[in-house]
Amino acid sequence: MFLSDDITKEGNPVLREQCKEVTLPLSDEDLETLKGLHEYEVISQIDELVKKYKIRPGVGIAAPQVGVAKRMFAIEMDDFLDDNKHYSFCCVNPKIVERSKEMTYLPGGEGCLSVDRNTCGVVLRNNKIVAKTWLYDFNTGKLSFKTLRLEGYPAIVFQHEYDHLDGIMFVDKLIDEDKIDHKNQIVFPLYTIEDDEEYEDEEENA
Repeated sequence: MFLSDDITKEGNPVLREQCKEVTLPLSDEDLETLKGLHEYEVISQIDELVKKYKIRPGVGIAAPQVGVAKRMFAIEMDDFLDDNKHYSFCCVNPKIVERSKEMTYLPGGEGCLSVDRNTCGVVLRNNKIVAKTWLYDFNTGKLSFKTLRLEGYPAIVFQHEYDHLDGIMFVDKLIDEDKIDHKNQIVFPLYTIEDDEEYEDEEENA
């Protein structure tokens, strides 16, 4: 399993490399890397293990983030906007083949295991994508070629990890939310945060 010391940090040249296609069938070395990515994400979802191993929680991690410039990543996440629907992907040689014209973004901004500093701004992502990828199933020990159709939060996470494979980091795409060009593109926040006026009134009268 990979731990915090194994995560490559901003400034490491491997994070800027164009990652190589993974040779199939998976070599023992590549399978071990993919297993480590998967294990990190699974463990990072469990509070007790996060504390035990002193790792940062995350929803995705790509091979270059552990120093391996190959096209694979792992995603382990719940879609908080869709009844916490769970997504678990171990992707090998993924390729995004379709992107929606509609763009979206996380109002609170994105984060990254490889970036240990505070950042300001948001990242525009395609609201919907279609990706073709090999998926590895650790239960069966088999690879299968699948088409994924993702929307909203899962699409954002997939694009974040996919960028890593091309040497792109989210900090490269940061823009001020107030400067988004709404005239020439369809852009909307993934969610909105509204003040609870009724609760505020109760506090004022307390």
